[in-house]
Amino acid sequence: MLSTFFREFVDLNGGLWPTVRDLTLRPGRALSDYLRGATKSLMHPGRYLLAAIVVAFAARQASIWIGARVPYTAKVSGVVSNDPSSEVDPETTRALQSVVVSIADQVMESQSFLVASSLLLAGLLSLTVWRLFRPRFERGAQAVAFSVFTVAHAVFLTTALRCLYVPAAYASSGKAVAPPSLLVYGTIATYTSIAVSRALGGGLKAAAKGLLALFWAASETGLLLGIAIGAYFFWRARTQVSEGSSIENPTVSFEANGTTLELGALGALGALLLPFLVHAGIEAYYRLR
Repeated sequence: MLSTFFREFVDLNGGLWPTVRDLTLRPGRALSDYLRGATKSLMHPGRYLLAAIVVAFAARQASIWIGARVPYTAKVSGVVSNDPSSEVDPETTRALQSVVVSIADQVMESQSFLVASSLLLAGLLSLTVWRLFRPRFERGAQAVAFSVFTVAHAVFLTTALRCLYVPAAYASSGKAVAPPSLLVYGTIATYTSIAVSRALGGGLKAAAKGLLALFWAASETGLLLGIAIGAYFFWRARTQVSEGSSIENPTVSFEANGTTLELGALGALGALLLPFLVHAGIEAYYRLR
């Protein structure tokens, strides 16, 4: 992997740097030329995604090394209520928080999670882009290549944003800090809308459809990963937290407009699967009509 990354890093014609430059400065032209057959102008999309993951993981490890990463102990301090009226006792609360921190460090900070989330997002985005912009593609592989390039470059952009923001904020305040979510998501949304509208044509309407595709794919990716991590959490919690606590029969609460709905773990899992049923229904409609 490192040999391939170094070879692409020093390749001045269609390697890593030319691809980063072209997808940043003129994404529409670069992607449209690639889709028309000029495949030597950019890296292979799979290798580009691999390079983006390697760079993102290295940047994350560097932020941990200099102490500029926000620790998960601060993020999950309120994961379980410490209210005396809560059914969960303080001992269980501390145990649950320990499990959450452990899972976050093992899963969320791993390169495997970066690979899985990036591949999953690229795959789901390609399905949605193929359906929304089918007349623009001659075959499905083009939609896959377009989506992989878009996801990979979004990873590069957010990594560059964090590399610029986090050290500067840490140097000025001395505290670990992360870029504002609005800035990160705004960067991704802006780049995606520009790339879609200029590469596939259609102006503002195409940009809106591209944002819809990205939002839907990101939502499905988050739900799938959330289901997997949640199942792992409940399994770890049941084996590590004391017997007889409320975690033995976990419930998930949803609150909206002053109304609270509590579902058991299986009911919550079913609710999280609803978007996938909608997606499957829409796809079945288009295929069978």
